[in-house]
Amino acid sequence: YGTFNVLLLLAALPVAWAGIFDTTTTAFIIASAECDLKLTYFEKGTLCASPFLGMALTSFVWDHLTPHVGMRNLFILGLLADSILNLLASAVDSYYAFLAIKFFNGVLAGGPFSMVSTYLSEFHSPSYKASFTRWASLVMNAAIVIPAGKPYPRRIVPSLPASLVRFWSSRRSKGRFFLSVIAFIITPLSLTVNVFNHRYTTWRIYLLICSIVPVFGLVTASTLPHSPKFLVENGKPDEALKLLRRMYSVNNKKPANTFPIKALLVWENGRPSSRRSVFKTNCEKVRVACYNTKLLFSSPYSRAFASLNFLQFGSMLGFNTMRLWVPHLFIILNNFDDKMWTKDRSPTMREMLDRRMAVPARDYLDCPNFDNICLTWKINAAVYQNSAIIALSAVVFSFLAGLISTSKFRKKAIMLAAFLVSVISSFGMNWAQSPPYMLTLAAAIIVTTRITGNIVTAVNIDVIPIPLRSTSLNVLVTVGNVAAVLGNFIFSALLDVECVVGFMGIGCLLF
Repeated sequence: YGTFNVLLLLAALPVAWAGIFDTTTTAFIIASAECDLKLTYFEKGTLCASPFLGMALTSFVWDHLTPHVGMRNLFILGLLADSILNLLASAVDSYYAFLAIKFFNGVLAGGPFSMVSTYLSEFHSPSYKASFTRWASLVMNAAIVIPAGKPYPRRIVPSLPASLVRFWSSRRSKGRFFLSVIAFIITPLSLTVNVFNHRYTTWRIYLLICSIVPVFGLVTASTLPHSPKFLVENGKPDEALKLLRRMYSVNNKKPANTFPIKALLVWENGRPSSRRSVFKTNCEKVRVACYNTKLLFSSPYSRAFASLNFLQFGSMLGFNTMRLWVPHLFIILNNFDDKMWTKDRSPTMREMLDRRMAVPARDYLDCPNFDNICLTWKINAAVYQNSAIIALSAVVFSFLAGLISTSKFRKKAIMLAAFLVSVISSFGMNWAQSPPYMLTLAAAIIVTTRITGNIVTAVNIDVIPIPLRSTSLNVLVTVGNVAAVLGNFIFSALLDVECVVGFMGIGCLLF
């Protein structure tokens, strides 16, 4: 462990950032893109949900490709595809084309971009793995630098410590912070650029800036080596030994020929010359996964595993719904027309979200087809500043909760308190008397559901035996992605009907 591992982390981070950007940028552009793409509330929710749908439907495929292609190669191919998709997303004028692009962004985010933690873990021995992730997380928190979206990676090796999960989660929260900062700078501006007779407005420029991340990641990923584990499993022990010598030389500042290990022994059935075909190997993996899933839903694991999935569903529904909708909802709140409010009490959130009470609606109130008119929202930079504060709060409190949840009792107590706070906040948002109070309650939902999601993962590691742990984590993440899809679908549909029901619905599900 040493310089090589730190450089490896720095080179791999943009790969993870690309996945977070893919799942989060939509939250910051739907207000600006509303008129260009002719978006309703439900269509906005569908856009937010589409990356998670891509993850849920295709994430299982990557387990069968990784052993044969290698994570490094998948990083490069995924980043190349993601760069092209992001450039297309900034240029399309069709809602359905943009929806398809976000779906495929989700496919990549749930595949190559979710493997970074597993890839890094293959370069660390168990004695250094926990300390490396812990200190790296502290450095990231201190620097307030990048990534967020999905709660944690889909692929976590069975022996992965909880500290690595906390590290990944905090990095993803910091990605939301970084995205909020970019949105704070770019989206409030009135920018229009014509490129080849195509009009690029502010939200398109924002997407172009965000597409720099996968392009930069493509450069850094090309410098990454295959992991020693991958090389050995594919019958290349000499290359694996050469890599280990290089790591030893860089970390210890000694010649490579002084590395004490002179040869690596490889099991015969791990080589490409094995008689088992790729098809049979993948069929065996599917059989084992199905068998492990059956065991998880059988005694003595069924009760604990079902509870974990239930808690995971609630946590990820609340987290991925609120964090993606808070920027847009508060843009609408900031467009509330105080002059039109004549009652002797403060308006509720439901009344402030009414389109007819917005400043841009003043000139259209007498129009017979008012509901079909697209309102151009004034973007207040403070909204994105608040989003950055919420993301930073999620980083800090999730990290602190991970540090103190060291016993079974503490985990239960913190989870119970967090769910209680999120339920009360969901029920209370509509009746908060001013936007600052509403923002505080929204932040409470996001932070507490982030904490409960982390604890669910930690409890899973505690109660599920190692042979079943990888399967259980895959199931949990799939459940979380499905929850994110349903949450955004249901919440956006309810906003079109009655926004109070949307917040009450989230509270009931968290309860």
